[in-house]
Parts: sequence; structure tokens; C-alpha cells
Amino acid sequence: MEDHLEDYKFVSRLDHVKTFNAAIKSICFNDYAMIQVSDEGLRITVEQGRSIQATLFMPPSAFTEFHVQDFQSFGLKMNALSECLNLFGTADCSVRMLYKDQGDPLKIILYPYDDEDVSTECAIKTMDSEEPIEYDLTLKDSELNTIFVRGPNLSKIFHELEKSAEEFEFITSPDRPHFKITTIGIMQAVFSVEVAKTSPMMMMFNCPQTLVARYKSQQIRLTNKAMQAATKVSIKTNTLGLLELHLVMQGEGQEEIFVQFYVVPLLNGID
Repeated sequence: MEDHLEDYKFVSRLDHVKTFNAAIKSICFNDYAMIQVSDEGLRITVEQGRSIQATLFMPPSAFTEFHVQDFQSFGLKMNALSECLNLFGTADCSVRMLYKDQGDPLKIILYPYDDEDVSTECAIKTMDSEEPIEYDLTLKDSELNTIFVRGPNLSKIFHELEKSAEEFEFITSPDRPHFKITTIGIMQAVFSVEVAKTSPMMMMFNCPQTLVARYKSQQIRLTNKAMQAATKVSIKTNTLGLLELHLVMQGEGQEEIFVQFYVVPLLNGID
């Protein structure tokens, strides 16, 4: 590490900001984010009440440079981070992130490739971080239905579903219809899409039981931006109806970064 960076407890660099920027925008539904940095990578978590949680996870392999001392956690404003990453618009930039210690700002430095004489530094105020809710403890493997689908196909299905719907119903089953998404709209108008386990969009299908759960439409819609950028999506549900969407995004250098959503169902009493 360069001498002038030794005082920082977190130092990273990405050669291209585009995919990171898209991932940040995809979970920017609450202005407060919890940041966690460890040897495992960078996690940025956003929650809306106790009904939906989104986490952007980037392993060290997604970065050109990644150094962290111990475990670092802090909070920040998502809109401030998003605005910093967008300072050069659609121009291709590399980005460096620097963090010294508790109470210090997170520094974001952008280096646009189309003008090597220019760089911009932002200092984003940080705050004490809360602990994200640990929904994953509720998902036991023996109780899970798991589906892997191609991201563009699932994004198209969500786009075509009724925009005015108030609720989404997800059915996963070893029997037909295997995977069914139904929207329930105003005056109980119903629109549904069925996907057989033999469909070309299915990459893996492991559903030992029939599970049915409903979710608020506005929560499912919050996954749209991430869905549009994803190459593949894992869908997991358990007997309580807790929904996990695990989306994979591919960067310019083919590195993978991940966005994970947990959505709490309606009427199941776990929220």
C-alpha cells in the first residue's frame, strides 16, 4: 500500500464505476445505509421498516485493490453516495474509496478516463451504524424452495405484470405450475404468469414442497432496478413465506457483485 494511505483502515479501488453505481441505485430506496467492511468484502445494507432489506455485497475479488484493517462499520446517506458516483454522468471512471476511523468521512475519489488531468474527491459524512436484521437465520435449508432463473427473463416477467397491483402472490411447487407469480389488483383483478421447471429460463429448480405467500406490491417493485441489471437470480422461500432474492450483476471486467433482498410476507406474523 502507498505510504500516504497507511492511516486508512479501508482502502479500495474499482477500475470502472458503472456496475457499482447501478447496484447502489438499485437499493437506494431508503436514505440511510449500514456499511460493513471485513476481509470477506464490502456490504451496504438498506432497510425499510421490518418489511424489506437489501444488501449489496462485493467480495475482494470485485475490486482492483482492497485493504481493510479489522472489521469496520458505519452509517451514511445513500443519496450522498449516489450523487458522488454520478458526478461525471455516464463517463467511464475509476473510483477509490478511503475510510480512516470512526467519525471520519468516507472519501470517494473519481478519476474519469476521458480527462487524465481531472479527479474529483467527495467526503461523505458517516455516523454510528445500527446492526442489520439477520433474516438469513430464518431460512433453514430443509425448509427451502430454491429456484435459479436467468435475470433478463425474470425482469421481463415483472415488467409485464399489472402495474396497478396491490399484492404479489408467489407459488413454488414440485408440481405444476412449479413457479407462478400472480398479481392481485384493485377490485381483486388477477393477472398471473406460470413458469414450468423445464422452461429455458430455469437454471436450477429444487422445490420439495408447495409454498404460497403474498407480498406488498410496493416491496416487490423495489427490486426492479436490481432485476434489470442482473444476469441471474436465485429465488428462495421458506415455510413462513420469507422471500430471498439473490441477484448477480457482472462488471465490465466480468467480476461478479451481488444484491440480496429479503421481503417479509403479508399476514404471516413474522414482521
